[in-house]
Amino acid sequence: MWLLLCARIVSLLLLAVPGTPQVSVIVDGKVNAKFGSDIKLYCRVETRELISQITWQRKLSPNNENFLTYSKGEEPLHLTPFGERVRFLGNGDLGGSILIPNVTLADEGTYLCIYTTFPSGTKEGEIKLSIWVEPSVEVQLNPVLSGPNPGVIAECVAFASKPMANISWSPNGFRYTSTEFLTQHSNGTVTVRSQLWMTPSPGLYGHQATCLVSQPDQNFEKYIHFSITNIQYAPQAVHIKVHSEERDLLYIECWTDGNPPVTYTWWWENGSIPNDLAQVKGNVVNFTRGNTDYNGLYVCEAANSIGRNSHSVYLYKYTGAAPQGNTGAYIAVIVIQSAMIIALAVSCYLIKKKKERNLRVGLQLMSYK
Repeated sequence: MWLLLCARIVSLLLLAVPGTPQVSVIVDGKVNAKFGSDIKLYCRVETRELISQITWQRKLSPNNENFLTYSKGEEPLHLTPFGERVRFLGNGDLGGSILIPNVTLADEGTYLCIYTTFPSGTKEGEIKLSIWVEPSVEVQLNPVLSGPNPGVIAECVAFASKPMANISWSPNGFRYTSTEFLTQHSNGTVTVRSQLWMTPSPGLYGHQATCLVSQPDQNFEKYIHFSITNIQYAPQAVHIKVHSEERDLLYIECWTDGNPPVTYTWWWENGSIPNDLAQVKGNVVNFTRGNTDYNGLYVCEAANSIGRNSHSVYLYKYTGAAPQGNTGAYIAVIVIQSAMIIALAVSCYLIKKKKERNLRVGLQLMSYK
């Protein structure tokens, strides 16, 4: 008699709840979280039945692990060290969401949100949590010697990302190729190293290039702009210019291009320049004011660890007409009032023996105002 009465009561309760199923657990089936972020696992139930308990599990092998339970009117029970990290966000009625702070790769996996109701029993929703890791990115420039063959100009490295990052290059119009190397890590992340290959000419030095690292599925992009400053080359063509700013003030300037930076050494008549004649400051020779005895060959040598190069100029003064006669030099003239200091850019050439007429070298005179 009692059993029959209980059966009728249960039947009436079931009839009072419209539709089937009687309990529906609603979750976000797939959640993608950034490494280190705080992530909410959403879970709620739609039912008119009595909720007796909410349980959260992780799918592990061989058995699932309960890490948190909640019963209305009581404090949540954190059952494992992982459960101690988790914060229960539910209200004890329909909501049973949790928050996992500062997620790590170890938090990745499948989670079950389980409602125990009366009279239906248990009903669960499954959430698959995946963690993505933003790469740490850097461009590495190692010294490369200039030459005609392609070399590794730069390396762009995306460290320990998940999923694997994509790397592309933009060298601003220069021709290039690239090679890529992958390193798989035990935690599921991947390091990608891409090498930029170009011909390391001195003309490439200082130009801009860009490395782009992306994770398309995560809408992640990072641009690294850099200058190509690691090409090493010997001093290029050395230039010399003679300056005369005042009537009795003269100086010679020498310059070139090289990497590593060049140092300058001056020579005069196969020896160093006397201090009473001029002061040498790096690439400039400043002649002592009032001293007009500049005659001689001045050589500027530029050098770095890769090589050296030089250029020379010959200075002499004269008060008469321009010199005439046989010569193997082209003469550039600088006029300083009545006395004229002549800068000869010495460019020797072969003089044919016999049948060679004497050459008169024209001098172009520039008068100082």
